[in-house]
Amino acid sequence: MRRGAGSLVLGLVLVLSGCGFTGGDDDAGSLRAAVTIPPRSGWSPASDDALLLQRLGVTDTLVEGGADGSVRPGLAESWTRTSPTEWRFTLAPGLRFHSGEPVTARAAADSIERVVRAPAPPRALRGAVDAAEAVDEHVLLVRTPAPDAILPQRLSAANAAVLATTAFRPDGSLDPRGAGTGPFEVTEVRGEQGVSLRRFEGHRGGPARLERAEVRFVEDASARVNGLRSGEFDLIDKVPVAQLGELRADPGLRVDAVDLPRTTALHLNTASGPFADPRLRAAAAAAIDRAGLVAGVLRGQGVPASRYFGPAVPWSARHSPRPPDPEAARRAVDAAGAPVPITIGTYPDRPELPALTTVVADELARAGFQPRIVQEPAGSIEPRILSGELDAAVYSRNQLVDVPDAASHLTSDFSCGGGFNLDHFCDPAFDALLAGLPAVGDPAARAEVFRRADDLLAERIAGIPLVHEQQRFARREAVSGVPADPLEREFLTEEVALR
Repeated sequence: MRRGAGSLVLGLVLVLSGCGFTGGDDDAGSLRAAVTIPPRSGWSPASDDALLLQRLGVTDTLVEGGADGSVRPGLAESWTRTSPTEWRFTLAPGLRFHSGEPVTARAAADSIERVVRAPAPPRALRGAVDAAEAVDEHVLLVRTPAPDAILPQRLSAANAAVLATTAFRPDGSLDPRGAGTGPFEVTEVRGEQGVSLRRFEGHRGGPARLERAEVRFVEDASARVNGLRSGEFDLIDKVPVAQLGELRADPGLRVDAVDLPRTTALHLNTASGPFADPRLRAAAAAAIDRAGLVAGVLRGQGVPASRYFGPAVPWSARHSPRPPDPEAARRAVDAAGAPVPITIGTYPDRPELPALTTVVADELARAGFQPRIVQEPAGSIEPRILSGELDAAVYSRNQLVDVPDAASHLTSDFSCGGGFNLDHFCDPAFDALLAGLPAVGDPAARAEVFRRADDLLAERIAGIPLVHEQQRFARREAVSGVPADPLEREFLTEEVALR
């Protein structure tokens, strides 16, 4: 994790005066923290638990990626592409794991092999690596099954963190104590309740400003907010829009936000049903007041969307959405044979989505649609969307969550063979745009392809982007240095401090 990263958070840390934590207010070097999402897979590096370890400052990767598609040194000080399907990475000298063991190319190769050979490989690396092997103590080769210009970006994913081989138990599970190389080492694991961390004095970026941190996993948003207000916590993440007012009214608290590469859209079944008709897709787009959604439902916390990629993505085209035209929408629906029954799905896992769906449904109803809302947990509603059972869905997607490059997202979500194509969209021109990307390594050239693809999706109305989202965290004034990371990878870094 890099020094001097700015000011965001996606995991978070809080100081607790009680609630099961040891220590007290006189322990000035200890931060007591609560993060929203607990480990769900026994800390498996092939799971989303890998991202939690990265956010807590426990692990490092060979390279670090930015939202603009750039990469910079991590544990590897340099890398080069030696053939179309082979990359050579050289580790920085003197690196050690929290256990004290030296970081070797063998450990790095084993870490990559472990996740790509897992029964369910992580999305970022699935099918991307043919083999990883150590040449000597400091050099490893990574071979790909086909030319891949963005392998370094893929290896910036949390799942590719370099872990100590000795941290794996005989059954293959990971003990995070001593396993990583980041600024903080795990000293105690309390199941899904929390972890204890202390500063790793041998970190490559220098010792962290914090001496210790007690991290708890608190999924309930109200519990996090109430804990901050009561003084139990110093810092909380994922503040709901509905509770911003009470936090901002407290002069001792601060609420910060960062734009995310995450967009909530009204995804439309373009293959069958009413929205297979482009006239009705255009009518729906004209009916929705996207600026009104941000101002009203989100209380100004977000950006109205005209494209899928928004302000958090450096190369995005900054088009303002067209103002709504309810009368034109009504005329189009009438011409298609109003009324038009539609079923819209959404899920309550993200608290703002049901409210957004209700307002969108009201606007569509005024245009002549007859909407019915189906609300289920994300894991239940996704199969219904993907099967084509629903006509539309209000759904939130992070475009760069796995790899800081848009190709995998565009392929999975919009190509004819995409595995998460919520819009059931298929256009040969779109697929042709993406077809040449494996040979394109220049970030600027890739960005131009991504912009053109986003424009094509807008022209075809492959779904209706509604709002670009923000991440909000709240902290006490005593907390500083919380990183601003639109990729939501960094949280507890060397720069976080507690006065």
